[in-house]
This record gives sequence, C-alpha cells and structure tokens, in this order.
Amino acid sequence: MTNSSVTKLTDNEMILFFKNKNISLGLYSEKELIFFLKNNTYFFKLISYRKTFPYENNKYSNLSVDALIDMSTIDMQLRYIFLKICLDLEHSLKTQLINEITFNTDDNGYTFLNNFIDSTNNPRSTRRKLLKMVKRTDEALYEKYQENLPIWVALECSEFAWTESIIRFYIASHPTSALAKLRVRRPDGQQDITLLTYVRNIRNKSAHNSIILNRITTAVEESAEIPNASNITKTFVSKAHVSNNSSRKKLRIPVILDMTTTLAIYDNMVSSHEMKKRRYTELKQLMLRIKKNKQYYKKNNSLTSIYNYFNQLVNYLNLHS
Repeated sequence: MTNSSVTKLTDNEMILFFKNKNISLGLYSEKELIFFLKNNTYFFKLISYRKTFPYENNKYSNLSVDALIDMSTIDMQLRYIFLKICLDLEHSLKTQLINEITFNTDDNGYTFLNNFIDSTNNPRSTRRKLLKMVKRTDEALYEKYQENLPIWVALECSEFAWTESIIRFYIASHPTSALAKLRVRRPDGQQDITLLTYVRNIRNKSAHNSIILNRITTAVEESAEIPNASNITKTFVSKAHVSNNSSRKKLRIPVILDMTTTLAIYDNMVSSHEMKKRRYTELKQLMLRIKKNKQYYKKNNSLTSIYNYFNQLVNYLNLHS
C-alpha cells in the first residue's frame, strides 16, 4: 500500500515546492540547493523543519532554506549531545542499582534477576531475550553465565528498555532506594512506570538519528491527556527561574517534556562532577551556536521563546555544576 500524500519529487518539483510554499532559497541558487540535497541530507527530512514556522493560506512566513539547513545542523548537534547525556545517565543508573544490591541488600545478584524474570508475563521468553543480548555483546560472558545469569551481567549487556524494566521492578520493592524518585504512580490499577520512559524517548531519537526539532513547537491539545511533569522536573525548572506560565506551556510539548525531564534526572542522579561539567559545557556551546544565525528566527516567536526557555535551563546547570 502506498501513501498518496507522500510522493517522490524530481529536482524541479523540489524547487517548485519551496517557491509555492513561500520558502525563499536564501543564499542558495537552485543548482546549489539541489547539489546540497543530493550530498548532505534529503528533501523530506529538510522540509520537516518547516513545521516550526507560521503557516497560513498554504504559505510559510519569514522562512528560508537557510533556516531549514541551520535547524538541521543544530538538530544533529543536539542529538549528539543528548545521546552522550543518556549514555552517561544509563551508566550512572546501572552503577547505582548494582551498588545498592551489592551493599544494601542480602541479595547475591542472581536471586534478584531470577525474581525479575519470574515476574514477567513470559519468564522463559524473558530469559531467552536477556541471554541473547549477552551473547550478542560478549560471547565469553554468555559461555560463563548462560546457566545462571547475575544482574551485573544482564545490566552490562541489556538494552535501555530492559534496564528501565529492571529498575522499575527493583524500586517497587525498595521504596527507600535513591532510585525510587524515578517512580511514577499511575491510577486505576495501571502498572507504574518510571521517568526513564522520557529518557528512552529522547535516547531513541538521538541514537537512531531521528529528527527532534521538527516537533519542538507542537504542543498537546488542552483537552488531550499528557503526563504531568514529575516533581523532579518541576523542581528543576523552578530552580532555573522559569516562570510558571512558561513552564506550563513548554511542558505540554512532548519533546520538550522528554528533554527537560532527561536533564532533570541527569542533574539529580549523576554524581560525577567532571561528567556533568563536560555535558553542561557542550550544552552551553550549543546555545551559543544557535545564536550564530539568530536572524533566521527573530520573527518566529515560538522558537525564540523555546530558545529562551532552554537557555535558562542550561545557564542554571552551568552555574551550579
């Protein structure tokens, strides 16, 4: 089945699209733009950023190809930084969990993992999947532990979604754990989740090189359900001196909620001062890079407001790190 709303365009049709939508070519000639699209990115990825600009009567306002290309570059740098942030956080959380099991419980690490496996809907399938990840990551570890898998080997080799599930299982029975602040209680008998769901969202986008900024202005409708920001997130935003009105509006945008929550958890749960300093410096450098071509966005109130919001967060992180 094909989607009739998405069709492959020729070079001339791409240029015509820009013209018909009132997107100026900026510093590019038609020939230069086609060359850029063939060698640096692809048409449908580039034009996705247009969604962040005002659109009325089938035309965009104050939008140029230069801005789209600039946003694609910023988006790439943002993904790289957030991937490192998520990897740092993943390491810190795994370390915290292993240390708690090792030093704060009588569990030997084998019993805990077996209990986790038994708690799943299909224990046999769960064990098989965990062992498959171990084998794919380290054949020697697989050969050594395939008969009896300890938590530290499972965590070392598991994908992030499995780490999230294991942590959720742990904090359900250890409410005083430092990790318990990640718990999100849900009503009506629904299974609790963790704030790592938000981290996973942004981690997957970053790791899979998926676009982030094309949805940066897209808020959830007032009538739609959106998870409330956690206490960690609210406290973090408040400490950065973001106004209640601004935070309420921004956190109704799912991708902003994901990024803000990830930063809040990172700042709260990563203990390495040097690790934090490196990442916060990278974020500060990115904020400065965004200002390089600020003339592209000066008439876009939504993007300007979002920049100011994140600039407050990044300034706070750098000031107290």
